[in-house]
This record gives sequence, C-alpha cells and structure tokens, in this order.
Amino acid sequence: MAMTIIKLVIASTIALGNDEVYYWTYALNLEWNYFDHPPFVAWLIRTTTANLYIHNELAVRLGAIISSTIGTIIVYKIGKLLLNARVGWFAVLLYSSSFYCSIIAGTFILPDSPQMVFWLWSIFLLLKITKSIHLRLPTLSLWCWFGVATGICMMCKIHGIYLWVAVVLFALFSNRKFMVQKGMYVSMLISLIIVSPFIIWNIQHHFITYTYHSNRVSLFHAGINPLAFAREISGQIFYNNPIIFFLAWITVFSLAKTKHHHLKSEIQLLLYCALPLIATLIILSIFRDTLPHWSGPAYTCLIFLSALKLESFTLSKVKTIISVSMLFFLFVVCTGLVAINFYKGSFSPQKDPMHFGASDPTLDLYGWKETGRIIDSIYRLDKSSQRDKTVHTIVITKWFPAAHLDFYVCARTGLHTYGIGEIFDLHQYYWSNQTKQQLTAGDNVYYIIPSNLYDENSLNLIKSQFKDCKPPIITPIFRNGVICKNILLFKLNGYKE
Repeated sequence: MAMTIIKLVIASTIALGNDEVYYWTYALNLEWNYFDHPPFVAWLIRTTTANLYIHNELAVRLGAIISSTIGTIIVYKIGKLLLNARVGWFAVLLYSSSFYCSIIAGTFILPDSPQMVFWLWSIFLLLKITKSIHLRLPTLSLWCWFGVATGICMMCKIHGIYLWVAVVLFALFSNRKFMVQKGMYVSMLISLIIVSPFIIWNIQHHFITYTYHSNRVSLFHAGINPLAFAREISGQIFYNNPIIFFLAWITVFSLAKTKHHHLKSEIQLLLYCALPLIATLIILSIFRDTLPHWSGPAYTCLIFLSALKLESFTLSKVKTIISVSMLFFLFVVCTGLVAINFYKGSFSPQKDPMHFGASDPTLDLYGWKETGRIIDSIYRLDKSSQRDKTVHTIVITKWFPAAHLDFYVCARTGLHTYGIGEIFDLHQYYWSNQTKQQLTAGDNVYYIIPSNLYDENSLNLIKSQFKDCKPPIITPIFRNGVICKNILLFKLNGYKE
C-alpha cells in the first residue's frame, strides 16, 4: 500500500517524460505494431485513459502502476513456489526497492510496464512446469499458458524472445526432458500465432522495426566504445539499486556453495532467463550505445536467487540489507521529486536564451503545462488579430519534443503536429503524417522548441521549406521563481510545397 501511494504521488506530480508521452501518441491510432515497439503499451494507455477521454498524467501512467501491483503479487508467488512464503516476501521487498521495477517500469508508462507482468507470469509457469516434470504431473495446460504469456510478453516488447532462448538453452544443456515435451512445441506455436501481427506488420513496412533496432546495436563498422560500456554497467548498478545489484552477483558467484541442491533445476532455469540478456547487452555496449533498463527483466530473475540467499542469513542481517536497500530507494526518489519540481532554475550552466537549460535532464519532466498555457495564449491572440492566414500546424523534426507538444499544447489549442525530416528522427510521426491535414502551398505554421533542446540544424531544415521565418518569441518557464528554460516559438510563413 505504501509503495502504491508513492507511485501515485510521483505519477500525479511530474510531467510525462519523452518516452512516456511518445507512447501516448501510439494510443491515438491503434496499430498492430509501431516504429519502435509492439502495440501492447498503446492498448494499455487507451484503456486507462478511458479511450483517451481522461487527459492527465495519472491516467496515462495508471497502467504502469496496476501492472507493477500485479507483478508484485506474482513475485511473491514465485518466491513461495521456489521455497516458502518468507522467500516470497524477501523477493517482494527486493523487487519493490528496485528503481527499474518500481519506478522505471512500475510508475512511468513504458513497454516494460506491461511486459513485466507477462515476463514474471512466464517465469512462474516455467518453474511450475519444471516442478511438474520432476513429479511426473501433466504439463500440457501449463505449456499452453506459457505460450500465451510469452506471446503477449513479446507483444509488449521484443525482449520477451529471451524467455524462449532460456527454454531452449535449458532443454539443450540442463534438462533434456524438455525436448520430449509435446507441450513445448504447442507453446511455441501459440506464441508464434500471438506475435504474427507484429511479424506481418514488419513485412509490410520492410522490417523497419528490425532495421531501427539493429542500427542501434549493430557491431558492424563499430569501434570500441568505452563510454557506452561504462554507461551500461553503471546504469545496471543504479537502475536495479546498488544493494540489489551487488547482492544478486554475490549470489550468482556463490551458487556453487548453495544449500538448495534440491532446487538445482529451478536455479539453472532462472540463470538461463537472466544471464543471456545481461551478457548480450554488456557485449553490445562495448561497441554501441545501449540503454541500461533493457536488462531490467533479467535482473528480476536474479532477485529470486537473492531472496533464496537471504534465507540463509540471520534475521538481523536480512533486516539490515533490506532496510538499507529501501532507505536508498526512498532517498533517491524523494531527492528526484524535489529536484524536478522545486530546484531553483536549471542545473545547466548554459545561460544563452536560445540554449538555456541545455543538458538538464530534469527539464524533460517539468514545465510542459506552462508551455501549453503560453502557446494557447499566443495562438488565441494570433487568431483574434486575423492579420495572418490562420495557423493549424506545428511543424516538428524529431519525435521529441513533438509528443510533448501533442499532449500539452495540441490537446489544448486544437493545433496538430506535422513532421518534416527523416524517418529515423520522426519515428512513428513519419506514418502519423498520413492521417493528418497536409501542408499546402502558402500555409503558415509554428515551430516550437524548448531552449534546452534547441538545434539550429533542425530550424534550418524547416526554414528551407518556407518563404519567411520571423525571429522567435521567447517566453520563460520558471521553476521555484527562477527561469529554468525558455520556450521558443518561430512563426514561418508561406510553405513552398
């Protein structure tokens, strides 16, 4: 209950982040797949916003909070299934103090949010299948449900494929009895049927999702990238909570001395679900940029091993570990909330009006409601003056901050965004252009960008498409009484077509 209250406070008091608001735009037009990810997050947002009727941050994020609650229940059941209820509670406490599990995927709305429900459900089913095989009990229905769980998991985020990687590795190297399980092949078929819309969409769109993600992680023509490697490792440590991270790896390296020899198959299965994904991302990060939260599902599997490890500790030692973990979690969350909402001005040293606040990550989560009010007042004034041809469009060159403009500005003003530029900058906006009012010769538009994201090359690209661009209207956004960034509004006249 306390954790749910914390999540509701966070979800209600800070603006949507770049990724979150972009996934909200998915829900505007339901598809079987999108440029970056499969569709489940769009379905979830569409549901929690009551078919987009409720327009606020909490409604958009509610699916993540509900998913996290369901996930926590499954975590307890997995711990209990492994050994006993105490291990279940240890797992729940560790899971709850992980920034990835409770905040990144458990409060902010990402494809990871619903993915964690089906990832954990899949783990639970795999463990039940393993125990059932050992006891010579029927497994077909469990395998069918595993096919459903993994299929939906992959429809949340393609990382779910690593669940099947784990099954194959476990069958080949640890338990050959899996190979003769008819249910396993039925389960594969069920998963394939569920993800078939994703596959068909990519065929129709020339595998753009695969092209995009492979471009992000391809090793070809890539040299050693020590900064990306350091960012991946440090990100894994922080996102999973340093206490949990080091406890997990201490547990992994001490498994040879484990007292739970009767759980050998279950422990091996959890390792197969965790280590391939973690190893893949670490290897990729040596050459290319990766995102540390991609490894989050894998670390949840190590949490169960850590909970088993805690079972062998004295009660006082367990209380110390969990208390330190929770206190660190609460300290970071409270510090983050205060910094985002109440820090005076900006963390950035950049004070040039056109770049004010550059490189301050907290500004992605602050000032957007004020931006909506500012643009609305300018737009109303322009409409009432009737000096220029009426503006209907905000042109954008990148998916961010385009999605913020859609949620906080367009929903208020009735304007719509329209993308100009390359598909790898526009992402889903490249296709959403087709459902919007097209630009015609002579049209006037706005180009709106916060100063912390201002890019002269993007402005020049847009200016080349119009006959005239007026100097920007610069309006400040204040945080705790001090300017933290500016909103730059450019008026461009005469679209050249």
